[in-house]
Amino acid sequence: MQKKAAARPASPSSPGRYWPTTPLVLLAIVLAAVMAWQIRDWSSYLDVRPRPPSLLSAGAGHHAGAAGTRTPPPAIAARAVSNFAGITVLAAHATTASVLLAVVVARRWTAGGIPAVLTFAATSAVLSASATIPLTGFTVGNAISPGNTLSAAITVLQYSFVLSLLVAVTLRLWLAARFPEGDRSAEQKRCDQTRFRRRRSADLSDKTAGIRAF
Repeated sequence: MQKKAAARPASPSSPGRYWPTTPLVLLAIVLAAVMAWQIRDWSSYLDVRPRPPSLLSAGAGHHAGAAGTRTPPPAIAARAVSNFAGITVLAAHATTASVLLAVVVARRWTAGGIPAVLTFAATSAVLSASATIPLTGFTVGNAISPGNTLSAAITVLQYSFVLSLLVAVTLRLWLAARFPEGDRSAEQKRCDQTRFRRRRSADLSDKTAGIRAF
């Protein structure tokens, strides 16, 4: 009996609960690159090169400082590759958290299928777009106007929804091919039976404890 139990392979996780890690990490990196691209794209109209003091008109534009002088963008903004890479690395932390939270929401509040796919894509897009606004101020400072910051966040929302939806649909098709419908039904039934047995054992233990106390 022990040999048979040892030789028996462990049953896979329930497909509705299983989300591969590698595609989610790649999705977070791609969303971070999209966020960095949009931040730089909406602030690229600015001339980040230093200007002579005579050309800096007091109080002009949204770069006006407290003393009436124009505050230039960060120096790193002039280096497109370095600035893009730095923003991507910072944004990857936010997008990773967004993707993970989207997975949690899709698993907890949906029963799987199309609702889970749409919930994941919408949650990931909203969280990524929301993180764009503070990240923009942190990375490029006042090198971008508030209106363009909002435009960048909206564009990130659109791209994030489409990319997250494509990844979610691809994962759903892959899981459907890996776990046929019969296997999914059997696995779900096994999980339900396991939960029922645990609840029954807990109830019996409570009754036994009450009898002993009596």
